Amino acid sequence: MSATSSTGESIILVGTEAGGFFRRAPGQDHWQEVTAGLPADPQVRGLAAHPGHPGLLFAGAQDAPYKSQDNGVHWERLNIPQESVVWCYAFRPGNPDVIFLGTGTSDVYRSENGGDSWEQISTIISPEAPSMAFSMRILDLSVNQSQPDEMYAALEVGGAARSSDGGQTWQTINSGLAPKVDRLDLHGVAATEGRVFISNREGVWRSQDRGDNWENLHLERFSPIHYSRGIRVAPNDPNTLYACAGETFKSDQGGVLRSTDLGDTWQRFDQGSLGNSTTFGVAINRTDPDQVFFCTRDGQVIGTEDGGATWNEFPLPESVSDVISILVVSPD
Repeated sequence: MSATSSTGESIILVGTEAGGFFRRAPGQDHWQEVTAGLPADPQVRGLAAHPGHPGLLFAGAQDAPYKSQDNGVHWERLNIPQESVVWCYAFRPGNPDVIFLGTGTSDVYRSENGGDSWEQISTIISPEAPSMAFSMRILDLSVNQSQPDEMYAALEVGGAARSSDGGQTWQTINSGLAPKVDRLDLHGVAATEGRVFISNREGVWRSQDRGDNWENLHLERFSPIHYSRGIRVAPNDPNTLYACAGETFKSDQGGVLRSTDLGDTWQRFDQGSLGNSTTFGVAINRTDPDQVFFCTRDGQVIGTEDGGATWNEFPLPESVSDVISILVVSPD
């Protein structure tokens, strides 16, 4: 791996819980701190690109959702009925102007007009959730591509939940997960090809029956680090998944694992020793899936633009830490 002087053809955005929000454009050899339209000291936990409108991006900040129409240069606050920390977004297959978001109070909001207005449609409750120092929150949402009314939520710390009516009602699906806190501490969820995948402290788990039963995929068979902070499906191949990895919540090792067979086997996609702390986000460019970038908790951004053949590091300012979200898109 080597440092790089500039990005290739991609735009990279990185959000933190304490340290700012950053953007790096093609040809630039430095990061620009993004503040236009955002709250003071923005804490950006969720990032998403609209699949139908190039240049339209969404950020989840400490008080509300935000929208950018110029690939992340300027932002505007979107009104939701109650100020909330926004953690994640999901788009309805076939009609991506229907958008869902999950909050730090386990509320689900829906927009039917591309994010211009929002309504709260449900609050997820998990009877299995243990008492923690913070409220249970929705870290990730995923929609079944073939059955858009079927949705899944990753709850920290409350396990997995499923909706069969487009997010209006939810039931927890924690058979084999509860009551163990390590298994209920979910960080990501992905539905693809009739299977559902979740990531937690023990690694990545899979269900082949809509979450009624779960199996541990035992990432430790393939990597010495298997604590997982998230999971993503490749936009060009529903059989390929990427999983964030680390040793613990705060460790000095991080990386990305990839499976090309729906989780049966995994490989260290990042060449095995690139991250200096736990990986907290992985992003695949929707229009160029050979571009894969990941961010580590302590401030690294590492990426490949040739499907993993070579890697480069894009150092953030030394003062930046608590990096938690990343997005990679192509210019309009």
